[in-house]
Amino acid sequence: MAVHMVKVAYEGAVTRALKNAEAGLTSGGAVVYEIRGVPAEKTIDDVVDAVKRVGGAPKHTDHEVDWADIAG
Repeated sequence: MAVHMVKVAYEGAVTRALKNAEAGLTSGGAVVYEIRGVPAEKTIDDVVDAVKRVGGAPKHTDHEVDWADIAG
């Protein structure tokens, strides 16, 4: 299982976060989510698409999201 970081910008754009990003709010008005439990065969693009499918606001605890909660 892998962990991926995804950034959701204030205007709704969903992208890959920088490798050194920390989960939580950024100073620029974006939110970084730590997606945990991602199967090894899934790419960062799959994770970004999954976050987009849930409207860019996945259910989370302290900005940590379980893959099972967003996988469709």
